[in-house]
Amino acid sequence: MLKHSLSAFTETQASNGDELRDATFASLEGHPCTEAAQALTEAVNEQVLHQLAHAEFGGEAKANRNKLKPAIAAFLADLLSAEGKWVYRSLKRDSFTGPGVGARAFLALQQAMRELGLVEHYGGVVSHWVRFDEGGPALANRRWAARYRPTKKLIALAGEHGIGLENALDHFDYGLPKQPLQKRAASTRVARRKVQGQVMKFEHTDLSLKLEADVQELNEFLAKQTFGGGCVHRGYVRMFHNGDAADFNWDQGGRLYSQPADKNYQQQSGEKRLEMTINGLPVVEIDLRASYLTIFHAWHGIQLDREQDPYVIPGLGEEAREVVKLWVAATFGSTEPLRKWPTDVLKDYKEKHGHPLDRKRYPAAQLGELIVKHHPLSIGL
Repeated sequence: MLKHSLSAFTETQASNGDELRDATFASLEGHPCTEAAQALTEAVNEQVLHQLAHAEFGGEAKANRNKLKPAIAAFLADLLSAEGKWVYRSLKRDSFTGPGVGARAFLALQQAMRELGLVEHYGGVVSHWVRFDEGGPALANRRWAARYRPTKKLIALAGEHGIGLENALDHFDYGLPKQPLQKRAASTRVARRKVQGQVMKFEHTDLSLKLEADVQELNEFLAKQTFGGGCVHRGYVRMFHNGDAADFNWDQGGRLYSQPADKNYQQQSGEKRLEMTINGLPVVEIDLRASYLTIFHAWHGIQLDREQDPYVIPGLGEEAREVVKLWVAATFGSTEPLRKWPTDVLKDYKEKHGHPLDRKRYPAAQLGELIVKHHPLSIGL
């Protein structure tokens, strides 16, 4: 009988394995918005066309010349705005959906730019291995998409046009998200690291169309406002998770994520966010205390006691507040009240507080009983 053992680890053959793993997504949705960006795109386009003319798919490149230049501009936007970091893009044809850059144009483009020395490439990075027999060979079970980043040659060429890694977003614009509603598979853990689920294709329903229309309306409204103080915002994408679950119905997740994914205002520190302005006016941040419990009770027409901290439970006291808050958050993210501390929750707690959670002092099941006793409505969780 075969013994089945899984071992997950990141690619170790590359010295920059962490950098490869933390690559950002190349959306291929950018376009030049200055004369400098247009000139850079034209310069790269000339080199790519010359390269493709001598390649085996030269005829295809000529036939798709009109599609090639927008693809170059979009790829340049992703490469340069990543500030020298890796970006990733799957080369599978079914990953190119909707309007915009197509698979044929990008496959030819990325190959030509690699041959021209304009991009550094790392393909098929193994992120997960399976070993079916003890002592047997490890087989690649999961791979990351191909990685790219600009070479010194491309950075120098951009610099000749006045475009640097630090100001790329001043020269390339992404517009509003073309697909503001995302359905993603459930997240997984690889080498003790949480990995976001892959984007999934879906057929629109009346519900998804309404959800998408809501985000589009919000994006169009905000696009008419003027943001300052270092605020970067190119519209929202609303992301739903566990899309591969049998009972998925656009009811899991649903948070709004500002774009671009790695450089938006949501990624800034609290101090930096408070420097933002909207139409010249300063912003404030409103923190809703105990938001999960407050919203859950409001859902049922009940107002929590405004004078009392809902995380301070009789019998546990103020010192257990953070543990109570953790239990509540983890329970709302589960299908039933927490009876055992999940490994990832324990890991996150240790990273945040610098010491492990005392499970003997705060066993999840008994802790939950005290919390539910204090907040009886939570028994319905």
